[in-house]
Amino acid sequence: MAEDFPTIITDEARSRAPISSETVIGVSVLFLSLATIFTGTRLYTRFTVYQQFWWDDWSMLVAWMGTIVLCTLLVMMMQHGGGMHHADTPVAEYKQYVELFQDLQMVARTSMFFAKLSILLLYIRLFFPKGVTRSALWWIIQIVVWLNFLYTVGLILAIALQCVPYNKPYGSSCVNQYMVLISASIINIISDLLVLLIPMASVWRLNMSRRRKWAVWALFAFGTLAPLSSIARLAYQVPMADGTDTTVIYMIVVILALAEQVIGIVAGCAPIVSTWFVRLVLRKGSRDVKISPAAAANAPRTLTQRFKLDREGGEPETPQERRLRKWKRSKASDPYPTLNTTILTTASEEALDPGFEALRNAESGRRSDALELSDVASVGGRDRY
Repeated sequence: MAEDFPTIITDEARSRAPISSETVIGVSVLFLSLATIFTGTRLYTRFTVYQQFWWDDWSMLVAWMGTIVLCTLLVMMMQHGGGMHHADTPVAEYKQYVELFQDLQMVARTSMFFAKLSILLLYIRLFFPKGVTRSALWWIIQIVVWLNFLYTVGLILAIALQCVPYNKPYGSSCVNQYMVLISASIINIISDLLVLLIPMASVWRLNMSRRRKWAVWALFAFGTLAPLSSIARLAYQVPMADGTDTTVIYMIVVILALAEQVIGIVAGCAPIVSTWFVRLVLRKGSRDVKISPAAAANAPRTLTQRFKLDREGGEPETPQERRLRKWKRSKASDPYPTLNTTILTTASEEALDPGFEALRNAESGRRSDALELSDVASVGGRDRY
């Protein structure tokens, strides 16, 4: 059987490849650029506007690093016959191609886990800041996190411990690759839907106007593209993944998986990136609008304070603060004050204004979120109707 295959990859074989090298490189550059732009803008916004990093930011950074590895492996697969017809691929090149595909599957699952983990941690950060008690939704988020983790570990073990192509003759198989791809896609669709549905109901718990709730809901609704990408991948795999032209089939599967990964990164970064977009790009609103003392207390923070892994809200609540919080608030406060385009200046910018009266008693760190409820209400109240 091996003698029916060429010994080298020829230019003629490349020229009739269903997926050209230019297409693979172009897709890789496009996806990597999108992931880099959104991840970089997210981290920049966290550093300059919110001035607070947490685990959701670092999880997204890991997902972005995984995207770099995925794009690299995709290009390497192309160099070993990916995109060409199987009959035009030498046996030695095809073996390396399949090995790279197995490695890519494990990296893709790990990267997608961290992208979803970042989104789920962002939900905790938004809907359960310090001062908001845990509810059934909090436990649902925890369950989804651990289900994704167990699924990731199980899929990686299934791929890593299968027999092909390591130490087996050409054409051997121990695991049905078709069933692995189909089952992984189905579970991934369910996971995407769970991650998507959580914020749809939770946004209405936020202490903000209906108009701003719709704005936040629209940001999260962009994440519907992720399950749609998973469904498209499944729809392609069901009739095609069991075919023999795997050098073409696997490349399409990988491109669709990479698209889902990038959509997850963009959807996870969009709520934070929108803050930067409104503040620094649109530049709408008025600078002389009244800003609450609580917002003024967000004075410039040190590097240690910014990189300390902590959610917004400052120091842990005292019993007195907890009683005050429970009496004053039953909902999470508005996590997107910058979506109100009448307030565009950050506390860091106001700290540079000597005429800003509210900064006279500002602290170097953030005050407890539980003590700022009346202040938040005074700022956001003008946007209600």
